[in-house]
Amino acid sequence: MLYDRPYMQKGISPKLRSITDFIILFLIISFVGQSILKAFGKEIHLIHFFSLSNDSPSYGFIWTFLTYSFLHEGPFHLLFNLLGIHFISRATEHMLSKEKYVILFISCVLLGSALWFLVNSGGVLIGASAFVMGSLTYFCLIRPNDAITFLLFFVLPVTLKPKYLLLGVFAVELYGFWFGELGNASNIAHSAHLGGMLGGLLLSTSFFNNLSLPKISFNKRKDTFTKKKSIVSSKDYNINNEVGRELEIQVDKILDKINEKGFGSLTSEEKALLEKAKSLFNAKPK
Repeated sequence: MLYDRPYMQKGISPKLRSITDFIILFLIISFVGQSILKAFGKEIHLIHFFSLSNDSPSYGFIWTFLTYSFLHEGPFHLLFNLLGIHFISRATEHMLSKEKYVILFISCVLLGSALWFLVNSGGVLIGASAFVMGSLTYFCLIRPNDAITFLLFFVLPVTLKPKYLLLGVFAVELYGFWFGELGNASNIAHSAHLGGMLGGLLLSTSFFNNLSLPKISFNKRKDTFTKKKSIVSSKDYNINNEVGRELEIQVDKILDKINEKGFGSLTSEEKALLEKAKSLFNAKPK
């Protein structure tokens, strides 16, 4: 993304809060509460009301298609998901506006639970793995050729392009789904992982760029307390924060293309967009 590049780092406030931090904190708090209930033999009630099972809709527990992601089977299950959210989802958050990042979370969790619900006839679904897999998919599709290094089995450093990592993960999940989950030979919810990956795929397409969360405002007499978005003005353009973030993502793709294929590979539309972005991001607020 544009702000990730060295020449854009200077103006970023270090005090910006991360939604990823809130997600991690909430998952830890949920697990502590779950563990306390388990110690007193009351965890079954929490699982019944907030995990997803095939009976949940018949009980009217529609919220479980989302709340299952806040529960975990044990400390290692939680730890693996927290590591994925910290390293993968956090990187993805920097590529999106806060609103789009929340949409990514909700979409991955809901699609993961929907696919699991369709192919399973027993058991319960818990865990935030669908969100982790969706974040990985989105990152790899937006930055397919940026070389990344990670520790294989937390020991062996491996460097490869995200697009190859995504293909490998998808192959493993598809194999586990077909030969493990469908054959009742594994208790890993590969279907939820694949649903989360579908969410990341859909959010990476331009068709979903216009998705937004519903806006709620409160009026008192004739005055509205809806917070206005800050405006940055230039000679020819006005751009708000939300549009600016979307423009950054498009410009980042163009910069990656220049890095890989050279400036001559750009279309006239891409060149025009680059010039527009240059004027906007160099503009001074009035």
